[in-house]
Amino acid sequence: MNRDYSRTEYVFGSDALHKMQQATFLIIGADGLAQEIAKNLALTGVSAIRIFDPTPVSYRDLSSSPFLRIEDAKSGAPRDKTIAPHIQQLNPLCAIDVVTNLSFSSIKELIQPSQVVIQTCSLPNLPLGHVGDVCHAAGVPYVLCTTNGLSGRLFCDFLARHTVLDVDGERCEDITLSNCIIEAAPSHIGNSGMSGWRFFFATSKVHELSDGYTALIRDLKFVAVDGKGAQQTSVSMEHLEKLVNQQVWTVSITGHSRFEAVPCNSSVAASICSFLSELKHKGFEALHLRGGYVKRIKEPLDMPFLPYSEAAKAPQYSDLMVDFSKLGRSDVLHSIYCAITEAMSVGHPSALSLLSPETAWNDEMARTNLSNLIDFCNEHKSSCPLLGTCIPELTNADNRTLLETFLMTYNGQIAPLVSFMGGWGAQEALKSVSGKYTPIHQFYYYECFEALPPRESPFHPLNGGFESLKTIFRPADRYEGQRMLFGDRLQDIISSASLFVIGAGALGCELLKQFALIGAATSPQAILELTDLDNIENSNLSRQFLFREKDIGKMKADVAAASVKLMNPELNINARCLRVGEETEDILNSDFWLSKTVIINALDNVPTRMYVDGKCCLYRKALLESGTLGQKANMQVIVPWLTETYGSQRDPETGDDPACTIHNFPNTIVHCIVYATSEFKGVFEQGCADFAKLKADGLQVFIDGLLKNKDTIETRLLQMQTICMKLPSCVNLIDRACNWACALFEKYFILTIEKILSDFPVDAKDKDGNNFWSGEKRPPHKLVYDANNPIHRDFILTAARLYTIILGKEVDISSETVASIATGYFATSPSSPAKATVLTREVAAKQISNSLNYTYNNENISKLLADDTLFDQEFLTQLSVWGVTPRALIFEKDDLTNGHVQYIASLANLRAENYDIPTIDYNEARRLSGSIIPAMVTTTASVVGLVGIEFYKVLLWNNPDLSARHPLSNYKSAFFNFALPSLQLSEPGPCNFVECSTTKERITPWDNIELPKTVTVQEVIDYFHNRYKGDVDSIIFNTRMVYSSFGNGEAVLHKRLAELVNDPPGQIFFIVGCSDPNTYDEIEVPKLCLVN
Repeated sequence: MNRDYSRTEYVFGSDALHKMQQATFLIIGADGLAQEIAKNLALTGVSAIRIFDPTPVSYRDLSSSPFLRIEDAKSGAPRDKTIAPHIQQLNPLCAIDVVTNLSFSSIKELIQPSQVVIQTCSLPNLPLGHVGDVCHAAGVPYVLCTTNGLSGRLFCDFLARHTVLDVDGERCEDITLSNCIIEAAPSHIGNSGMSGWRFFFATSKVHELSDGYTALIRDLKFVAVDGKGAQQTSVSMEHLEKLVNQQVWTVSITGHSRFEAVPCNSSVAASICSFLSELKHKGFEALHLRGGYVKRIKEPLDMPFLPYSEAAKAPQYSDLMVDFSKLGRSDVLHSIYCAITEAMSVGHPSALSLLSPETAWNDEMARTNLSNLIDFCNEHKSSCPLLGTCIPELTNADNRTLLETFLMTYNGQIAPLVSFMGGWGAQEALKSVSGKYTPIHQFYYYECFEALPPRESPFHPLNGGFESLKTIFRPADRYEGQRMLFGDRLQDIISSASLFVIGAGALGCELLKQFALIGAATSPQAILELTDLDNIENSNLSRQFLFREKDIGKMKADVAAASVKLMNPELNINARCLRVGEETEDILNSDFWLSKTVIINALDNVPTRMYVDGKCCLYRKALLESGTLGQKANMQVIVPWLTETYGSQRDPETGDDPACTIHNFPNTIVHCIVYATSEFKGVFEQGCADFAKLKADGLQVFIDGLLKNKDTIETRLLQMQTICMKLPSCVNLIDRACNWACALFEKYFILTIEKILSDFPVDAKDKDGNNFWSGEKRPPHKLVYDANNPIHRDFILTAARLYTIILGKEVDISSETVASIATGYFATSPSSPAKATVLTREVAAKQISNSLNYTYNNENISKLLADDTLFDQEFLTQLSVWGVTPRALIFEKDDLTNGHVQYIASLANLRAENYDIPTIDYNEARRLSGSIIPAMVTTTASVVGLVGIEFYKVLLWNNPDLSARHPLSNYKSAFFNFALPSLQLSEPGPCNFVECSTTKERITPWDNIELPKTVTVQEVIDYFHNRYKGDVDSIIFNTRMVYSSFGNGEAVLHKRLAELVNDPPGQIFFIVGCSDPNTYDEIEVPKLCLVN
């Protein structure tokens, strides 16, 4: 089976994806981090991965290794040979090879078949960093990526000259120009090369251009005007249009939707100025008439890289990779990492002692190891100048606590950090072979020591978090690597946590892997609840690593649960296929929500996110929220009474384009795609569904169904009319299908356009006397069928084939047959009886409306369906002769053989041809019509890693011991963009609140007033009146008002409030509306919660 990499291709582009899929990667290391990187590369579809790491599997490996099992640790099998079959299963098309006998002396020969070398750990004779120097000399890019405890590092060397073809990953699309103003200016004001003239442009929407960008401007139309503003059509502006259009300009931003620009070509600029000056001399000036697009042109960027040994002496960091609470931390981590790396490369005792498991939370040993490393640096600084640069940071007293914590946690391993760093490491390696996106230049350091319980917390390892140091090394303990960092007590809390993971797609798969590896929900009383509605598709396999080809068609939740159960048999997991929303509240009820420790979203839609956020507020549950979009990702942690909620920050709505623009005045290809997709769904989905019902159920049942919703009757009949339109007699189904497709072509691209031009001629004026077709409005022209135009042929062929499918008898129609019938159709004179009388949508709609005359009954609808000018009666009779049974289609973007996207693409491109709008290819039409969200496994892995780090923190948020809880400053929200690269870690926004005007209390989204279920309505009114000094005007349950002071409220005053909503089990929540009795202003009060 061919893999569908479309989601990845929409991020990288086809050229970059092709380069990556031709590349071979050598990974030195097979620890958890190497496995994460290999997983990401294999799913992306690279050509081959070569792995070297004969280190025996240990129990410590299991805490961060998705492909290692307890049995592997017991046997001490080589890590590389053990993981290779698992990586191979991820993608049978990717060659996985285990390298043997790799050493420092032989690496020159072994790296040559590889386009990139990635190293995740030091191995005998293969010291970190020094391998990179060999790679640099051999002309092979090198990525160093390691994780140690709660810290990690990343180093990139892409050789002396690396060319970045796309520096920021932003899609370059046509932006519609709404205006172009040409101003005469003194020569000293004009831009370089445009002495005396300035060009200002306005865009129809907010642009994302920046100063200095280069952009292609095209399709502008100008007209000459005299001093009074009268247009002079006799003055040709063709020469100016040729000079201005199809030129690359340099832009300067003057506003969100405005910019000034000057041509990059100075001779073109001079020619433009000469033309404008001559025009001015004649008493005219140039005025923008209509049209125009601007599209950013990206310039390649060359970046120099130094080998590790040189780069480490004066490290460079990517400026946008920053934790705002840890500025300057990179230099400290660089120094300690470099000192350890150099000490290990020569086998110095100061470094070797770090590998002892006894270092875990041994503060005395940490002080000794730090002192020994400082001594090592002093001893060898003359022979290794790099070590001399490390000494100031290592001896700075302000850094001592950080450095000792680093050394005490050095040997631990946790899955979240491995996931985060593994995503970045794999992405950097892909950048090196593709030229796509700006790489890290050259070092990046990360630590998350704030994930440890606060120092004063009883859960901190130095405060008794370990029963004893010996308990770290329990026999056959798969959590050893994690226990070394967090201790026994926090491990117990992790195992006892019950979770609700919503979604089993890309985010969900990574989250489930992570929870399985850290041991969440493994205690007998704990459970991980998982829900997802979708089944597995081919396109999922390139990002969702828990699924295989054999799983296609199965439910995601079921397969994902079974897969992670194999990863950790101790995990208690229950898979559901439920939608999370109001319709399932009888199952996902208050008892369900209250039983969960943490809620984790893995969703791709805002409404469900908002619903879950509301539930977390009601039941006071911590929520971990994340999302991805191509190379970008964000993560938000929501903690009751501590942080803001998800719903408190919303992006502004962008809004849709007006329907009149879509249907009559499109000016972008997106408008054409929206129109084509709407037509497909209207005809092939709704219209066919109704036609199928008519034929299957009979006329009377069909009409009864229509009458149940009278508001949609005319629209539904209009859609069905397109299928049954009147055509000349057809001898068979193929003849009918081909003629129908030709009639559609005539309807969409000829008759509809003729009607628009009849209503608004090219020279039409608006009510103010200005040109109607100006600015963004583009006058269309009708098409003439061209048998040599592939888009014309594709539309008719695809439409004809789809027509046979909806009639339930798919027939293979040859291109030759379509061409022959189409040629005859369009050659027939419009006045010939053999020519179809095709009705435009407007004419058919008017005829239907006039016939029904707003009187919807059996008689009128039956009469309408018998009208042969609308519904071809001969065709309806022929259906039974041809033995066909109509059926509806459902738009499916991922089936490349069903013709759906082909039809939409050809319809949209022909409509674009009508309006002189640039066309697009099939893949872009698929993305737009299917609303496909670009996605990469690397982005998902990295952001989920950050979610996992926050998970350690939220487990303590409601501990009775306040000293155990993390302060707000310890939590991190994140946003990153691989393309720049940027990573911004910051403190979440504080808990939002409103003030009660009568009591001055702060009311937060987490606050509830809890009263027993036995209270009456009057008792509720009295409670709120006494506490908040206000009058209760209303009490609302969900969207239903159960009490109103303005209605018949007195009738329910003495009834139990719970009784009024049928006494549902569990907690019951109400919104209480209160007002100030003096001012009648609304009073902010908490929600009301009735409890047993």
